[in-house]
Amino acid sequence: MKIEKIKNFNQIILAIASIIGIIFLIFALVVLISESGIFNRPYYHNSNSLISEEKTEKFNQENLRKQIVSYQSPLLIDTLNAVYIIPVSVTTLKKAERTEIYEVAAASENENLDLFSSHSKGYSHKQNFYGQYANLIVFQSVIDKTNLLFNERIMLNELQAYYFKDDILLVFYLNEKDTNKDGLVNSEDDNNLCIYSFKTEKMRKITDNANSIKNYQFIENSKNLLVEFALNQYKEVKFDSYSKPTKIMKYEFETEKLSEIVPDEIQAQMQKLVEGKK
Repeated sequence: MKIEKIKNFNQIILAIASIIGIIFLIFALVVLISESGIFNRPYYHNSNSLISEEKTEKFNQENLRKQIVSYQSPLLIDTLNAVYIIPVSVTTLKKAERTEIYEVAAASENENLDLFSSHSKGYSHKQNFYGQYANLIVFQSVIDKTNLLFNERIMLNELQAYYFKDDILLVFYLNEKDTNKDGLVNSEDDNNLCIYSFKTEKMRKITDNANSIKNYQFIENSKNLLVEFALNQYKEVKFDSYSKPTKIMKYEFETEKLSEIVPDEIQAQMQKLVEGKK
């Protein structure tokens, strides 16, 4: 009787072990298939696409447009001659807008403004200082001199010191007003860009008086900048992607002038191509 019980018990244990083994085998096969991608269909999130001509014709008849042209971060192609290309992208509005509202517009797919690369510039190296500040004090210990950089209520963030042969430039974003109306002035509000020269003790503020600065980079072998602006005229407009329209401008360090990189005629031509107009 005992032998029979032991035999039955062993059979139960063997059955349980077999089930566990089968489960582990199935699990291993699932993992293997998953990693190999045999049955995986690749997923592409291709929001940077043009609407078909059939749809654009319908929009054009109603003086509407569904897509807006944008220029992504400049990419350095020729280091020696400082030659850049500016990728053109398209953002699709959730709701079509009337073309009379905005004659010049830009939209960015750029969730990745890290395209502003750290190639060798006119500076030898840089230092980053993270945090938000209500002001900056410059202390020159040799001559025992202390300067307060701002005499008004502001916030500044993302400080970076760039070391050139003849100067050190401190570059940072400046927030002056509660533009998002949340009761606070901080990095969530519109940005201007400031450049402070330790050599001349001069402060330069970069702004077009309308849009928020999103990113920047020094042009190769110079102190001039390529500056990316988020267009505030589209602040309340909803897009299929999460980014607002943008444009790229050039800032001349010596003359302190801000100018468009993409001429109006090219912008208009590119917008027509996107909208399917002749």
